[in-house]
Order: sequence, then structure tokens, then C-alpha cells
Amino acid sequence: MFLGELGLDGAIRPVRGVLSVTRHLASAPMLRGVVIPPSNVAEASLVRSLCTFTADSLGSLVESLRTGSLSRAERPIESVVCDENVDFADVSGQVSAKRALEIAAAGGHACLLVGPPGAGKTMLARRLPSILPSLTEDEALEVTAIHSVVGLLPSSGGLVTARPFRAPHHSISSAGLVGGGGIPRPGEVSLAHHGVLFLDELLEFPRGALEALRQPLEDGRVVIARAALSVAFPARFSLIAAMNPCPCGNAGEPTRVCTCSAAEIFRYRARLSGPLADRIDMHVTLSAVAPAALQHSSDGEPSSVIRARVERSRAVQRRRFARLQGVRCNAHASGRWLLSHGGVDPSARELVTAAMETLKLSARGYHRVLRVARTIADLGGSEVVADPHVAEALRFRPR
Repeated sequence: MFLGELGLDGAIRPVRGVLSVTRHLASAPMLRGVVIPPSNVAEASLVRSLCTFTADSLGSLVESLRTGSLSRAERPIESVVCDENVDFADVSGQVSAKRALEIAAAGGHACLLVGPPGAGKTMLARRLPSILPSLTEDEALEVTAIHSVVGLLPSSGGLVTARPFRAPHHSISSAGLVGGGGIPRPGEVSLAHHGVLFLDELLEFPRGALEALRQPLEDGRVVIARAALSVAFPARFSLIAAMNPCPCGNAGEPTRVCTCSAAEIFRYRARLSGPLADRIDMHVTLSAVAPAALQHSSDGEPSSVIRARVERSRAVQRRRFARLQGVRCNAHASGRWLLSHGGVDPSARELVTAAMETLKLSARGYHRVLRVARTIADLGGSEVVADPHVAEALRFRPR
């Protein structure tokens, strides 16, 4: 197989998506190898079971084939990592929000942060990558392949080993968010595969773009249909969103004055539809940090300590879902499976049922409470989901 772009001067130039092609070719019968441009060698070398060769021009390739001197291209695999110069210890106060993000990281859950400007919503979200578990080898290959198709890998190639963190601007289109175009291309939800999609100022995003998030949040993939073809892109991500409680941002704050009318607040919050809000596992309300708390250095836990708990929780979940295809953490498991095999105590099940009637939870909300409770139990090292775990999970359901 020969893969590359041929220039008018005979040069063989690099192309996008080499990793996706070589992963597919690795299982092709009777394939002797693939010849690729030199700049794509590092990327193709990630598929160890496939023989890769390289040539920088058409003339040198023809000469190598004539003389039988085409040699296998080998290059050490490098890693592409993210910046880790942020730490949860930098955050003052906001204990409840930090706890929610720890649960979200441990179970792969979606989380919505609601609070006034300056409460630390963005600061908290941007520190989430520092407590996320490392990518497995299979996950790293999937993430690298998507970034290769879009052209986001550096020229040196390499394996993406850090979980993606995507934070698009609220002016993004639906196609940019979930993918699309005449020739369908992955959007931000696919670039956040196995990572985090952070939507700051959630209610400023176009309504159509937000509603398009329903399918990937539920199914873990995006299907884009065109007249000539239909394409499915993976999109198994954790959604972290942030919004103000009202247009001015001061509703509910005892030390601030809200200038919005009740009708304005209602219209503002109505931008987040009920079906989309119901798909978000946890809703957390933040208050402004007291000035006195900002004068002292934070005494909170560093990210390394929180990450250790998250890693232990994810290890438990990998063993639990080892036989379930496509399920890696609690957020991906079905509610029916958790009820049957998730170790939910009968009294905890009764508590969720009672809360469903009292809080008017939907069937989806019922199962999402169970998923979050299962993650809380895993963080606490408990094999059984008990009443306290369910009670804490219910705190994060929207009013």
C-alpha cells in the first residue's frame, strides 16, 4: 500500500489520518507493508504489527523498488502530553465543587457549575485534567487517530498520552461542535473523546448546537448523514459546563444585588432545555468566595492526592466492566445493569425510588443517580452502594 501526496516536483508529502489508515491495514490479509512519507513515520510506527517503509520522492521510491533496497522505517515513539502547571491546591474554598469534579473524573460523569462571575467556575474546570487518569494504550491510539485526521498532531507525530481537554468558544457552530461539513469532519465532541469538553458560558452557545449534544451524551458517538454517505465519529467525553444563575450573574447571592426581573431570569434559564439538563449527571451551585479566604494560601488537597483516588476508582471500574464492550466507567453503564450487578443495597434502592417520586425525577434521572452513587461508593472503597452514597448523589440533581 502506498500512501501520501505527490507533489509536482516528485516529492512525497505528508497527509492526515495516517494512523487511522494503518490501524485498519494492520488486519488486512496478504499486505506486505505500507510506504508513507517521512513526516508520517512516527505516527505510523504506533501500529507495531504493520511493516512501514518510507520514501521522500517518487524517483527514490522507484529506484528502491527496482534494486530491492526499500528498508523498513523505524523511529522511536514519542509522547504528546499536556501542560500540568495547574493544581487543585490553587483553588480557595469551593469544597463542594471540588468534590463534584473529583466524582466526575472518577466516573466519567457530566457536571454543570452554576455560580456568579468570579466564583472560580473556569478555574476549577481547567484544573480537571490534573486529576484525570492516564489513557490506556487503546484509548491513546483512538485519541491520536482522531487528532491525526483533523491535523492537530505536531509535525513530529507521537502518541497522545494525556486526556484531551477541549474548550471551544461560545460562538462555535453546530458543525464545529459535533462535526459536519460537505465532507464530514470530526467536531469538538470527537476531539474530546476519552477526555473533557468544557463549555464556558453555556447559555451563550447557540440553541441548536446545545441540542445537538443530546446524541453524543447518550450514545457516545455522533452520526452525520449526507446524501452520499453516513459517517459515525466516536464522542465518549465528559461534559463540564459553566453558567451564571441569571443575566447579571448575581441571583441568589446574599452580598450582591440582582438587577434582573423574574421574567428575565426565567427566559435566561430556559435556554437550557429540560432534556439536555436531564442528561447532565451533576448540577453544582457555587457562591462567591469570601475576600478573607483569598488572602490566605489554599490548604486544599493537591491534584496528585486526588488523582490517586481517581486512579484507584477507575481501576475498580475496569475490573467491573471488563466483560462489557464499550463500557469503561460508571457513566457508560446502563442503569438496568447497575441495578442487577452494581451492588446496590435494597435500602438504597428504596431511597432512590422515594426520591424519584418526591423530586419528580425522570427514568433517566433515576439511573443517573445510581451511576453517580456507584462512583461515590468506589471512591470510598465500598463494594456496596449504601444510603449515604445515594444521598450525596441526590444532592447533585437539579431542582
